[in-house]
Amino acid sequence: MSWTFKGRNIGPFRLIVQLSVFLFVVGQLFGIPPFGRYPVLRRIFLPNASCRYISSTPTSCYYYQLQDGLTTGWATHYIDVALMLAVVILMILLLGRFWCSWACPFGLVQEGFNKLREILHVPRIRLGNKTRVILRRVKYTLIFLTILISVPIGISSLGLSSCQTALALPFCQICPAKGFFTLSQQILGLEPWSTSLPLLAILSLIAFSATSFLVPMAFCRVCPMGGMMAIFGRSSMPFLKKDPDRCTRCRICVRVCPLDHDRVYEDMTRDDVGGEDCTLCGKCVEYCPEEGCLSLNYGPVKLISSRKPRRRRSLGDLFRRKDDSDVEPLKIVPLPERREEENER
Repeated sequence: MSWTFKGRNIGPFRLIVQLSVFLFVVGQLFGIPPFGRYPVLRRIFLPNASCRYISSTPTSCYYYQLQDGLTTGWATHYIDVALMLAVVILMILLLGRFWCSWACPFGLVQEGFNKLREILHVPRIRLGNKTRVILRRVKYTLIFLTILISVPIGISSLGLSSCQTALALPFCQICPAKGFFTLSQQILGLEPWSTSLPLLAILSLIAFSATSFLVPMAFCRVCPMGGMMAIFGRSSMPFLKKDPDRCTRCRICVRVCPLDHDRVYEDMTRDDVGGEDCTLCGKCVEYCPEEGCLSLNYGPVKLISSRKPRRRRSLGDLFRRKDDSDVEPLKIVPLPERREEENER
């Protein structure tokens, strides 16, 4: 019996990249000597969830620095914040949302929850269009609230300096990454159990664990860093391209997308079918059954494109002749007639 399999193997390569970045960021959790204790290395800010609360990590997410700079940067006219944002925006323009699906350590954690759900054969929850639209707006609401809370605290004339301890990092108080990595370090003995966590961080970690198990990439749907990348990523170098003439509207791209991104299926006019929900993970390209229909591009360069699934030959195919048109059909003679022929001979 013959069967087919996917045409491109993007998944294993992406996993290697994810694990490499994960070990670089949180390698001390696995016994790798910490090298992020040096001040210069601690100033590396990435546009993904490289949590600042990981002990001795060489990087941190820029959103931590953004909140801290908005709170304390009033005296310096936010110059440090502007420079940091300029570098981050440049990184987003160069790599777009590759930062999300290829280099975010918290993204790998969510994919681990998703894999566990598949092993346990628990069906995923698919969100409706209205729910996805609402969650899409949550990202920008969090960005707005971060600025709205952080900036007034940093202006001394407003008399809100007493709130700096509790609200200096408003998003970090509710970010599940803080609770997840802090608890992981406590379990592994890298952080004392006396390290306190805000109640909101504990509740968000519980909500994150439950939703990430049932809804693939649940946190990515509301992540404010993803919102920033969605704003500036529209002009980024990498993008998802579609050839509408080769699309057969099979809906495989929608079924395999972890974020239920449907523009790649519905849009039959534009070449760039990425969007706010697309993290350029490449699963749609990997599973697309049409030759060259979908591709991941970097500017004018095509990195990889979809390929028609190859057909694995069955045992019967191995013994079947390439051209059976000239072969005389086999004549089946009944047993009595065969005996009469033998007697005549």
